[in-house]
Amino acid sequence: MKHPLRNVLLLVCATVAMAAFLQAGSYLSGPAQAPVRADVILVLDGDNGDRIAMASRLYHQGYAPYIMLAGLENGSELTRSEYLNQRVQFLLDENVPESAVILGAGAGSTWEEAVNALALLKLRGWSWVVVVSDPPHMRRLHWVWSKVFAGSDREFVLVQSAPEWWNSMRWWANGRSGPFVLMEYIKLLYYRATY
Repeated sequence: MKHPLRNVLLLVCATVAMAAFLQAGSYLSGPAQAPVRADVILVLDGDNGDRIAMASRLYHQGYAPYIMLAGLENGSELTRSEYLNQRVQFLLDENVPESAVILGAGAGSTWEEAVNALALLKLRGWSWVVVVSDPPHMRRLHWVWSKVFAGSDREFVLVQSAPEWWNSMRWWANGRSGPFVLMEYIKLLYYRATY
């Protein structure tokens, strides 16, 4: 017991580190909001079906008259149309009329998706967009979209999909959410340094 203060500090540091670890998922999904009436629902790329399913639900609940599909991220032009066609077909199968589906421009990053969405809102004279993505993506989306939309008279709302694999309090216990959370923290650091 020569260093009781050091032991207390180590215990405090370990407790803080454990709390941060346990809350990492909740922190990332924290900026998610309830949907609001908007001009368009934007489904971000990187979807395995959860995002498009949420967009279909929001459309049928009357939150917006259009659904825009963000372009294939980092994808080959050879496969882009097939990928977009699969998502369009899902919406058609869900009784979303083809006239309500907008194909977005290709984007290489979340930043470009936000820039493209803002350009579309301005072009069409729209004010509001509901942005749909997965829960761990919300923190970075909020940071990026706040920067891109700053000074514009356009608004966005971030709505998270409802994937079965997501549990913000046990994010590390799932083979899908664990890597997603870790990559989001890396991407957050990258975005803050780059943009």
